[in-house]
Amino acid sequence: MSDEFNPPALHPNQRFVAGELGVETAEHNSIAQTISAIEDRLEDAAIMESSRWFAISVLGHLKKAKWDTLNESGLDEAKQKSLAENCLAIAGFATSLRTVTKDDRSKYRIVGFASSKNVDRGLLATGTKAYKIASDVVLNSGLLAQAEERAKSAKDSNVNASEKKTSSAKSKRPDLKAVEKAVLDRGAKRRGYSEDESIAVAETTAAAADVNQALSMTEEEFADLDAALSNNDAQIVQQSWADQRNEDRWSRILGVLAGIGFFVFVALLFL
Repeated sequence: MSDEFNPPALHPNQRFVAGELGVETAEHNSIAQTISAIEDRLEDAAIMESSRWFAISVLGHLKKAKWDTLNESGLDEAKQKSLAENCLAIAGFATSLRTVTKDDRSKYRIVGFASSKNVDRGLLATGTKAYKIASDVVLNSGLLAQAEERAKSAKDSNVNASEKKTSSAKSKRPDLKAVEKAVLDRGAKRRGYSEDESIAVAETTAAAADVNQALSMTEEEFADLDAALSNNDAQIVQQSWADQRNEDRWSRILGVLAGIGFFVFVALLFL
C-alpha cells in the first residue's frame, strides 16, 4: 500500500506539543496537517520552538544521552529557550534549521544524530550548519562541563566509598607481623624450642602453615585462637613440670640405690 493510505504516525513529542496548543490531532489525516496546525498556533514563535527541540536534541547527543522529552535534559523551560535563542542569534542557523527539518517528521521532537541523515529512524546528519552551530553553543554554555563534573564527582564518591570499605576490612584483620611472631613462638614452644633456638625446616613449614591459617581469620577468630593456644601452652607447661618432677624423683631414688650398692661392695671387701 502507498503512504497515502498508511501515513506516518505522529511522534509522541509532536502529539504532546499539539495537545499543549489545543490542536485536535484526530481531525488530521497526516503529520503535515498536524504540523501545519501547530505552526498556525505558534505563529512567529514557531522558529523558536523548533530551535528549542533541535538544541536540546544536540545537547543530548553530545552527552550521549537518550532522552524522550525536553524535561529529561534537566533544564527548565527558561534555560531551554535561552539555549535556543543563543543558537538563533548566530547567522545562518535559522535558515539551516528550516532545511534540516524540512521533513515534518523531524519537527518538534527529540531527534538523534548520525553521520548521514535517516528521517525514517529519526536521525539527522551531524555535518549540517545547524548542528555545528548548536553544538558550539552547547559547548560554550558550559552545560557539558557541568555534566562531566557531576559524573566525576559521582565516580570519586564511588572510589572513596570503595577505599573506605577496603580500609575497614583491613582494620578488622590482625597485624601480619604480630600474628607471625605469635604463631611461630607458640609453635616453637609446643615443639620444645626456646625463643633463642633455631627451628628446623620441617618445624618452620608447620609454623608457616599456622601463620597462613591465622591471617585468613578475622580479628574475633584470631582472638579465639589466641585464647585456645594460651590454654594449650599452660597445659604444656604443667605437663613439663610434672615430667621434670618425675625425672628428679627417679634420679634421687637411683642415687640412693647406687650409694647402698657401693656401701655393700666396700663392706664385702673387708669381710
